[in-house]
Amino acid sequence: MRWAALGLVLLLGCPAPSRYAVRRPGLSCERATRVAYRTIVGLGYQITSVTNANPERPGQIAATRARPEGGSEVVRVIVTCDGTGAVLQPIEEAFAPSYEFSRAFGYGFTTLVQAPDEETPRANIGLQVQVHAIDPQEAVLVLNGVPTAGVEVPVRVTVRNNTDRDVSLDPGSIDLVPAGGTAAGPLAGPPLEAALASGPAAERVRAGLLRPGRIAAHTTRVGYLVYPPGVYREARIAIEDVETGESEGFVAPVE
Repeated sequence: MRWAALGLVLLLGCPAPSRYAVRRPGLSCERATRVAYRTIVGLGYQITSVTNANPERPGQIAATRARPEGGSEVVRVIVTCDGTGAVLQPIEEAFAPSYEFSRAFGYGFTTLVQAPDEETPRANIGLQVQVHAIDPQEAVLVLNGVPTAGVEVPVRVTVRNNTDRDVSLDPGSIDLVPAGGTAAGPLAGPPLEAALASGPAAERVRAGLLRPGRIAAHTTRVGYLVYPPGVYREARIAIEDVETGESEGFVAPVE
């Protein structure tokens, strides 16, 4: 039994001492998981799986990062919440962990959670466009599931019109370009319906699709689009000045 128990400990990983756990009274399950995700990504790890937390069961974010000396570093964060707050426990998958990740996670999470979530471009002047491809792990976090039936790419587009003029945007004019490949436009009509899976995540994307129309001065428009499979590097966008009818082209990285 001792050997079996030891094997189970090694399989599950090594939780950091309790002093590395992050305790945040009043923090919701959703925001705790979201900020933990951003913290781990900011530390240079690649997310491999996400399970959302709720008061009935803990959530988990697992991630990996290549070691300079070779091999991979595997870490997890368990998110537990009970309606009155959240506790985040880092776990390092190593026989003799250094707790470097645990310390860095605690500092990074504490810093990020004090700031509001930032879903829009940060510049506060001019016309700003942000194009963000949502991978399956992030989709579980922000949409509570994967919205596509295959490997099509859901994208969140944010346009902040921090000017004194109204502009107009046609989502069909937003092309995504892979490295060394041909530009692709967003799916629409039957191809879009075929790409979307059944379930609440797909319904959220369908309900939040970016629609053609005017974006008034000093307002922000956010919406989803779905693109054919690919690894996209940049977005090419045309936005029209409503008053003059002139179009301006933008090139933005696909984040």
